[in-house]
Amino acid sequence: MKIALVAATGNIGRHIAARALQRGHQVTAIARSTRTLNPELAGAQLAVAALGDTTALAAAVKGHDVLASAFGPGAADAGEIVTATRHLIAAARAAGVKRLVVVGGAGSLEVAPGVQLVDAPTFPAAYKAYGLAHREALGLLRAATDLEWTFYAPAAEIGPGEAIGAFRTGTKTLIAGADGRSRISYPDYAQAFVDEIETPRFAKQVATVAY
Repeated sequence: MKIALVAATGNIGRHIAARALQRGHQVTAIARSTRTLNPELAGAQLAVAALGDTTALAAAVKGHDVLASAFGPGAADAGEIVTATRHLIAAARAAGVKRLVVVGGAGSLEVAPGVQLVDAPTFPAAYKAYGLAHREALGLLRAATDLEWTFYAPAAEIGPGEAIGAFRTGTKTLIAGADGRSRISYPDYAQAFVDEIETPRFAKQVATVAY
């Protein structure tokens, strides 16, 4: 497959790109400026396009099977998640790419019927802005009925770790282990994300993965 990936050099993005390359896919890493890709991304093509430049982004995406995004701004710029989602949707439409798979936020997952994690009293205040921004971005995706989108939310805890390969996937509801923790490593999240790109199971849905 031909995969265009925004933020391919970030913590999550580089694992997604590396996994896709390992599986023999063609990966176009979309960056804001010319740069040297990480060694694990050897084989990827670099395309320069600012996320806010819909015309340039659409040109970089045109001809691909899927537009994927691992965009994640700093805490002070959480609102950019919403803006970025608007540009991704516009670029996908302009390029004629019907599939859009994005790294979502765990705050949009339900912890009880109709109750999202971001609204739970235990949700960390430091991540509140992220949670609310991802929820708004999810609303934009749901309104994009012409696209086959997937909002792939990681577990509540995601970070460095081994690729275990044994994890659970699901839709809209937070997945937790017997110890009550919801967690996943970068490489295992990347595996689930690329699985979805290869074999769509959660089109027009919120998806998640955790141990």
